[in-house]
Amino acid sequence: MLDKTFTNWWLARVGSFRDVVPDKLTAEREAMERQQEYNQNYAEFLHGAVLPAIDDLVNVLARNQIVHRVSTWGNQLALRIHLAWRWGELVIMQGHEDCVTFEHHIITEGEKRGEDSAEDHSHSYDLRDSLPATVAKQEIQFYLGRLAQDLIEGEEPPDIPPGEAAPPHD
Repeated sequence: MLDKTFTNWWLARVGSFRDVVPDKLTAEREAMERQQEYNQNYAEFLHGAVLPAIDDLVNVLARNQIVHRVSTWGNQLALRIHLAWRWGELVIMQGHEDCVTFEHHIITEGEKRGEDSAEDHSHSYDLRDSLPATVAKQEIQFYLGRLAQDLIEGEEPPDIPPGEAAPPHD
């Protein structure tokens, strides 16, 4: 329960502002109706595409003894894959301040060329329309591809001062 002194202070302060223009309330109701549509589109996409795709991936990871963790927090679903010297995390959420986007972030971290690095690759999709299930599969494959690419480093080119040519190969 709220503190009585605080409640009295607050009511005295806001009481004169309690009359709201009906147009403003109509706009609020319309925004909430649109929000419900976005929420429904996200829920359909999440349950019909994302969760089955993540479940399939988790089964593949488990069968192949790849260390991983799936967690949820609020409206976020996170999949973290741990490898010998780095990890990668896929975060899926309904984002944006008005929740009209589906977002995923791919965050990778580990040693690369002797220094710590972290990258965040993010993609956003508009939830005003339903999303096809193939989007979930494409994004998971992008995540896995990004994680695998970061494991293999090509040979570093020689450090040549500007204007000079590379030494001839023997």
